[in-house]
Amino acid sequence: MKKLTKSAEILFDYARSIPVIDTHEHIPATENDYISTPISFGELFIPYIVNDLYSSGMDFDTKGNMRAVPFYLIKDDWDALEPYWNNVKHGSYARPLLIALKKYYDVDDLTRDNYKDVLTRINENNKPGIIKRVMQDDCNIVKSINCRNEVSKYENGFVLSNISSPSLVCNSKAGIDIMLEYCGRDKIKNIDELIELGNVWMEKKAAEGAIEFKGRANPVGKPDKDKAEAELQRVLNGENLIEWDTQNLTAYIFEDNIHKAAELDRPVAVHTGVWHDFRNLDVVDTLNIIERNPQTRFDIYHLGIPNTRTAVQIIKNFPNAYMNLCWAHIVAPEMLIQTMKEAIDMVPMNKIFAFGADYVRVIEKVYGHLQIAKENVSIILGDRVDQGQMDIDTAEEIMLKWFYKNPVEFYRIS
Repeated sequence: MKKLTKSAEILFDYARSIPVIDTHEHIPATENDYISTPISFGELFIPYIVNDLYSSGMDFDTKGNMRAVPFYLIKDDWDALEPYWNNVKHGSYARPLLIALKKYYDVDDLTRDNYKDVLTRINENNKPGIIKRVMQDDCNIVKSINCRNEVSKYENGFVLSNISSPSLVCNSKAGIDIMLEYCGRDKIKNIDELIELGNVWMEKKAAEGAIEFKGRANPVGKPDKDKAEAELQRVLNGENLIEWDTQNLTAYIFEDNIHKAAELDRPVAVHTGVWHDFRNLDVVDTLNIIERNPQTRFDIYHLGIPNTRTAVQIIKNFPNAYMNLCWAHIVAPEMLIQTMKEAIDMVPMNKIFAFGADYVRVIEKVYGHLQIAKENVSIILGDRVDQGQMDIDTAEEIMLKWFYKNPVEFYRIS
């Protein structure tokens, strides 16, 4: 844990007691899906440690695409892993895992001597009730919002669903086939039929319980139907395209998805920044869609890292844009802390959501990520107290808003 000022220590202690809305995960859609297969050694490192291993030089066949690093190629071969693990274990991606290993398995590090035992113990813990034990009991998470193509089903409605919008599904033949099967259709021939299919997809998902739909930033300023149609025909012909090849298609479909979300009274999450070619996900490219669609609530993910000040400026200027710090706490914690110190001057306090861990399995890492988020927010608000710009009671009130009250209101959580 970082060394905290007295004010930050008081706030961190307060943070232990408050309820939390976890705004972003990718866990399997049911607990049975989560526990039905053993956790592999490689799953310890997803997401996102595996990307740091790749950056460090570990050999993966990704054709230069960091997003495509296959974790299953990480075998329990300590000789192959060790030099790269030693390069990345001090980074912020590894820290949630190390916090979790300490809390749940009383080890300080993965080593040659303990890694097999640690994996065995993780799998012994991989049994019914793990979601409740870790996320509800240990983290005091009240609701967790899960991003998948299918609506999640967990006991007592603990897991709510953020469903991929058609714009994220339609850029491959396989994705369109998933939409066709779900909507009970045989085929589509053109962009108009894809729009209709997408509307059915969103209506059915909302009726099942989806509380939000997800898209991504896109450098296409004004969607062009003819260009979108041409890209769709390539997809329908089965071409294996990359994101840059389907920019017009996804932008055109996303524009309609945004309108449909407003009709359904659902917010739209927008992935921004980070990842492999972050030029393709620049938060500045959300400005067009936010301005064109004032009736839609936008959930701007990941603080736009690395363009955090741009994200703050956008969220300041548009009442329908909200700031979600999911994942950002471990992408660039010091960048986040500095940005949020500035953001308090600029962004209304009702527009910030403090936490989303963004994990798949080894859910113990949610605990580790949440500790980092609480630490970061304590530092941010504690600095405000130390500067004499607010008192502890006010800082605690804001912390509760960021972690709980704001997302409850935004997502219409009862």
